[in-house]
Amino acid sequence: DYMGDDDYDPDSMPPPATELKELTTAEEFDSFLDNEDASVVGFFAEEGDALDAFKSSAQTLAYDFRFAYTTSAEVLSKYKYKSAAVVFKPPRFVNDKYDKPKARFPGTNFSNSDALKIFLREASLPLVGQLTYNTKERYSARGIPLVKVFFDVDYTLNPKGSNYYVNRVRKVAAEYVGKLSFAIAAIKDYSWETSDYGLSLEEGKKQVGVGIEDGDKRYGMGEEEFSVVNLKAFCEKFLAGELEPTKVVETPDYNSYGGGGGEGEEDGDVDESAVTVLTPDNFKEEVTESGKDAMVEFYAPWCGHCKMLKPEYAKLGQEFAGDDSVVIAKMDADEHQAPEGFDVQGFPTIFYVPKGGKPVSYDGERSADAMAEFIRKQRA
Repeated sequence: DYMGDDDYDPDSMPPPATELKELTTAEEFDSFLDNEDASVVGFFAEEGDALDAFKSSAQTLAYDFRFAYTTSAEVLSKYKYKSAAVVFKPPRFVNDKYDKPKARFPGTNFSNSDALKIFLREASLPLVGQLTYNTKERYSARGIPLVKVFFDVDYTLNPKGSNYYVNRVRKVAAEYVGKLSFAIAAIKDYSWETSDYGLSLEEGKKQVGVGIEDGDKRYGMGEEEFSVVNLKAFCEKFLAGELEPTKVVETPDYNSYGGGGGEGEEDGDVDESAVTVLTPDNFKEEVTESGKDAMVEFYAPWCGHCKMLKPEYAKLGQEFAGDDSVVIAKMDADEHQAPEGFDVQGFPTIFYVPKGGKPVSYDGERSADAMAEFIRKQRA
């Protein structure tokens, strides 16, 4: 049936599935990453079971993420991966000050598409991204309110203008990590929902509108001029409970789609008794001035791939439970400010801190065995 323009809803029209693309050169690799959405690439030194498992999961998640793979020696050498699934955030939305451009799936079991999806939903999102059919589900899965900034997004004809607004949204978003998500939205794609926020926006009129989606409730910033100051004030009023919703709508529960029972979602039975919980009050005593070697994880309770890491990190704690010269610890970096010298720009971030030494970033495989091996090599 024909849908008139006024009824167009980009969130109800899934994109067509595509075949898994093989990237054979560095040029093809760079071209694949140059997209408004995140890109998931499998790196494999050779054909085999691992690549077959990755292909199978990529097919399962083809409507959720963009997938490709490479066995190119040129690309493998550049990125130094031999068997890995890595998500690259969309380059146009990556800012070195706020974002890590890529993240490696913490494991080698590529056949578990549920676990892979949980990881990708969070790891694929930059501090400020663009609301699209695919990213809407990812933002909803976070379970925190989403701040939407509507304007004429156009990275083809007006990239400077688009970046102007994105840069200003970033300045505010950086202050609310873990409390609010932030995304820009093209008026031409989402004009159908702007009225839910009490906004009247038309494409081509250089208008900017702001709304907050919180479950079934919508909140609008009204006719106030868009600025960093006004956006922050709007967010503060929302978090303080001082705003009345402009509309209450029926909305689907995206958290129940496709992820039920996946590995890493249920972690209430994980024994973390061998993992030391850090706060600003005990950090020096337990880590930097403890006279011990330490492994420290900075995490956020809402972070999907932190939840996936939780059982493996607990196993790591048990591995060294009988060694008084090693401490395995973690700190809620959403609740507490990371100490000076620990550059935490995403979750989870892991550092090895040798006795009396400076922290060393751990970027290896997120399994208990791999982390234990890393610690032993550092101590040797």
